[in-house]
Amino acid sequence: MKQFFSFLTVVAFSFALISCGGDDNTPSIPEGTPESVTDSKSISFEVLASKGSGFDIPQTLKLEDFAKLKDFAKYVTEAKMDPKKSFIKISGIKEEAPAVKTLMLSVEGTDIRRTFENVKNGTFDEYDTDLEFLNQVIKRLGEQKSIVLKLQGQAEEEINKELKVEIILTADFIR
Repeated sequence: MKQFFSFLTVVAFSFALISCGGDDNTPSIPEGTPESVTDSKSISFEVLASKGSGFDIPQTLKLEDFAKLKDFAKYVTEAKMDPKKSFIKISGIKEEAPAVKTLMLSVEGTDIRRTFENVKNGTFDEYDTDLEFLNQVIKRLGEQKSIVLKLQGQAEEEINKELKVEIILTADFIR
C-alpha cells in the first residue's frame, strides 16, 4: 500500500511540474488583440559640425516609439515595411557647395547601412537601395524591439543644424 501511495505521489508531482510550463517568456495575448497594427514614425537627425570634423549621431528607435504600438509592442514578432509610405529625405544642402560629400545611415552592431554620395536636397524614396535599407531596418526592429540608428559623415564646411536627414518608416507590425 505504501508503494501505491508513493507511486501516486510521484505521478501527481510529475503532473504538477509539467503543468507549470516551460521557460516560454512570450506574454499571453488577450482576446481581441489584432493580428497586426500599421503605424508610421518619423526619425530626424539634425547635424551640427564644424568644418573638417566628422560627426556620428546615434538615435535609439524602439517599437514603443510608434504611437499605435504602446500596448501592442510586446506581442510583435515581425515587421513589414510599406514601400509606398517609407522614405529618406535630406534637406538643408546648399547646391553650390554641399556641406557634406558623403553621409552614411546605419544600424549599430550590424552591416545594415546606406551611403549617400554627392548629397543634394531631396527625397530618396525612388532608389531600390533605400527601400532595401529601410526594409532591413524595420525587419531588425521587429526582431530586436529596439535598435540604434546612426548618421555619420564628414563636414566639408560648418554645419549649424541646417542639414537634416529624416527617415519616415511605415510598417505592419505582426504578432
